[in-house]
Amino acid sequence: MEVITLQLELIDAVPLELVLPELQNKVVAANIPDFGKGSGYLFRKGQILSDNAETRAAIMSLTTNAPKGYELHLIVPGVGDVSEDAAALALAQMVAGIGVELSGPRESRYNLLAKVRGLLSIDLDRLERLNELPGVAVFTLYNHMAIEVGREVAGAKVTSLVYPKVQLQAAAQLCEGAPIIDVKPFLPRKIGVIYREILKESVQKRFVDSVRGKLDWFGAENLGVQQVQNHQSELAERLRAFKQQGAELVLHVGGHSSDPLDPIFGALQEVGARMERQGAPAHPGTLFWLAYWDEMAIFGLASCGMFSETTLGDLFLARFCAGERLTNRDIAQMGHGGLFIREMAFRFPDYGRK
Repeated sequence: MEVITLQLELIDAVPLELVLPELQNKVVAANIPDFGKGSGYLFRKGQILSDNAETRAAIMSLTTNAPKGYELHLIVPGVGDVSEDAAALALAQMVAGIGVELSGPRESRYNLLAKVRGLLSIDLDRLERLNELPGVAVFTLYNHMAIEVGREVAGAKVTSLVYPKVQLQAAAQLCEGAPIIDVKPFLPRKIGVIYREILKESVQKRFVDSVRGKLDWFGAENLGVQQVQNHQSELAERLRAFKQQGAELVLHVGGHSSDPLDPIFGALQEVGARMERQGAPAHPGTLFWLAYWDEMAIFGLASCGMFSETTLGDLFLARFCAGERLTNRDIAQMGHGGLFIREMAFRFPDYGRK
């Protein structure tokens, strides 16, 4: 890549027929104002010049109206260089995975849009290493967000007006093997719900409708929303019943997770379930717990979150419905960004953001 400077006074002294062929395929390095009109631009940065009537008229306007001493800066692409639009498209194609389609170019970037309702899944380590390459700019929403169809999840561009192919080759090596950005579609997972609160009929209906609405949003198969008394044997019986129905997840709402003698913990032991993690670094959500009975996951949710749509449980429900198996480490990592104040509503499924 080479940058050349043209003095407009010198251009004015030479016939345009001789100047225009020399400008062809050069790249404008900065926005060039339309000094004659006093607004707008004659050339935009990144514009590739060609020998045509539009370029001729713009050059004539510049030589007539530009301030004395004004310079035109042009980039001469090298043999191994591509335009910023072409580089942005190449980057976007490299990082895009399942559930993603491209849109652009817009302002010399390509956007990645969700083709399906699903979970945004980003390889954060490779994304960071990709962005360490000179001139690369790939930016995304937060990892593990529940995404609606058509939502913009990422953008890809380069920060120079021409870009060397050799750097694109280095980027391609980082992206080999698996995409960096996916939107994994939600699966029709089988989910049962246990709640232990004694509710008035109207409040119970509101709770059941809220739970069903969430499960429907994820496309899950609802195996039932069952009220269970605070007895270990009844809780164990309900867990067994859901397991026999093929449940992949049971949501347990209510109880006292801070009480070691709460009957749900005895019920878990009775059926042979294993506690993966009790308590979480998030608010609301510190009382969340996760257990497994063979392959069936069990989420423990506090009763204070029965009608809330912006708790840790909603984020983990999205990940589960996208096919992920949650672990203690997944829960521990929620400390970063786990303060769910109003400004964090954008991280939740649409039913929570509304």
